[in-house]
Amino acid sequence: MNPAIAVALIAAVGGLLTSAWTLHRQRDSARELALLQNELAQAARTEERQIAAKEHLDRYREPLLAAADDLRHRIANIRGRSFSVYLQSSDERRRKLALISTMYRLGKYWAVIDGLYRAVNILRFNTESETKRVAGLLDEIGRTFASDAIDGSRLMVWREEQRAIAELMRPKESADGLAVIGFAAFFEDYPTRLAPWFSDLAVEFQLDGVEDTERLKKLHDLLDQLVKQLEAGRPYAV
Repeated sequence: MNPAIAVALIAAVGGLLTSAWTLHRQRDSARELALLQNELAQAARTEERQIAAKEHLDRYREPLLAAADDLRHRIANIRGRSFSVYLQSSDERRRKLALISTMYRLGKYWAVIDGLYRAVNILRFNTESETKRVAGLLDEIGRTFASDAIDGSRLMVWREEQRAIAELMRPKESADGLAVIGFAAFFEDYPTRLAPWFSDLAVEFQLDGVEDTERLKKLHDLLDQLVKQLEAGRPYAV
C-alpha cells in the first residue's frame, strides 16, 4: 500500500477513535452533571424543609418552653416538695387555688402544643433533623398522658381530651395560634366551661399518693428533657 495512503487511513481511524472517545466522555460528563444537579437540587430542598421546620419551632420555642417549664415545676413540686399538701388542704381557698392553677398549667401546655401542631406540617416536623428530637419528646409526652399502661386510668388524659381542653384555652377574639387565656379568665371560667373536662383529673390530683405515681415521674423526666432540648436550640442567648 502506498505509504501516503496508509498514513491517511491511520490518521482517519485515529480521528474516528478520538471523536468516539470524545463523544463518550461528553455523554459521561453530561450524565455526571445531571446527577450532580439532581443531588444539589435535593440538598437545597432538604435544607429549605429544615429551615422552614426550624423557623416554626423557633416561633413557638419560647411559649412552648415557658409552658413546659411551668408544668415541669408544678409536677416537681407535687412529687418532691410537698405541694400535694395544698391540694389536700383544709383551707378551701388555698386548696382551690392550688388545684385550679395545676389544671391551668396542664391546659396551657396542651394549648401551645395544639397551636404548634396546627401551624406546621407534622410529617415534615417529625422527620427534619433540626426538629425531630423535639417532635419525638412532644409525642412521647402526649402518649404518656394518654396511655392506660401507666398507672391504669389514674391521671390519664386521652388525646381528644387534650385537644378539647386546648380549644377552650384559646381566647375567642384572637386568631393567634399562640394566644392562651390568662389565669384570671381560666379561674373565672373554670366552674362552667372547663370543669367538665378537668373533673376526673382534678379529683385524682387530690388523692393520697399522687406524688408517687409512675405517670407523674415519667412526665417529669420527659418535660425535663424537653426543656433542656428547647433551651439548647435557642437561636440566641437569653
